[in-house]
Amino acid sequence: MLDKFSISIPGRICILGDKVDLMEKPVIAATIDLMMNFNFKKCDNSSITFYSHNTKAKIEFHLGDTPPRNNDLSYWSVLYERLKENINTGFCLEVNSNIPIGRGLSTSAAISVGFLRVMNRAYGLGLRNNDIAELAFWGENQELGIQCGRMDQYSITYGGVSFIHTDANTRVESLNIKELPLVIGDSLEDRKAISVLNRIKNQIKNKDPVTIKAFNIIEECVHEGKKALLEGDFQKLGVLMDTQQEQEAILKAETQKIKKLCQASKFAGALGAKQMGAGGGGCMIALCPGKQEEVAKAIRDAGGEAYIFKLFKYT
Repeated sequence: MLDKFSISIPGRICILGDKVDLMEKPVIAATIDLMMNFNFKKCDNSSITFYSHNTKAKIEFHLGDTPPRNNDLSYWSVLYERLKENINTGFCLEVNSNIPIGRGLSTSAAISVGFLRVMNRAYGLGLRNNDIAELAFWGENQELGIQCGRMDQYSITYGGVSFIHTDANTRVESLNIKELPLVIGDSLEDRKAISVLNRIKNQIKNKDPVTIKAFNIIEECVHEGKKALLEGDFQKLGVLMDTQQEQEAILKAETQKIKKLCQASKFAGALGAKQMGAGGGGCMIALCPGKQEEVAKAIRDAGGEAYIFKLFKYT
């Protein structure tokens, strides 16, 4: 067993398909070089400490105890409970994130996947990628009741650009894409993702025809987007991103600020722009080959924050 080590886990963007994993439809996602860093240290006694440098949340307990679930590290508490029979020492685990928290870049899945990768390495659990991704999904969706699909956990576990089949037989196709000229725009709004997700999930349950139609159009964009990515057809990919954003407006998941950032990006030369995540605020992305600096400036001028990033792939 390793007594001390550190690992880093990436954030993720959704290129096409946000929310359609609620209906177990495929999505295209990618991991980026905004990172969440985990530091593990074995203790000589039975004490266990979880700590977040970003939120200052802290949990302390002992081997054999049930950790509390009343703060930002509840993701770790539920996963520890699932794995505790294989954990036989005390330890301290700290996290520090460079991924903007709560902005639609999937920090919740990153913190879950990171915890599982740390425990897997520290205690030799033998977890494979699918095991890690499914456990992370189980913790969020089943234990904590978060209305999420499987995109985030599988994208972050596998890394790179991935076409993810999010049905019960979830599987990942890694796409050989080395670069994508994208810019992230953060609306800096208070995000209302949970209310959007709960509303849309109820609309799906009730077979709302407007919601079903919008999801079907987004699913078509995902399949066409896979072809466009593999062919390097950025013009087509941009059109598909715009088409998805039209559906986000129909679903009432778009905010005026997100709409403003998408429009500013297009005026600055982006080929397409769309929001990411559940909606109700958070981040958007713009596809802008040769125009990344101009688009980033346009996003900032429109009242957002902008990030130019690189794709991340595990080595």
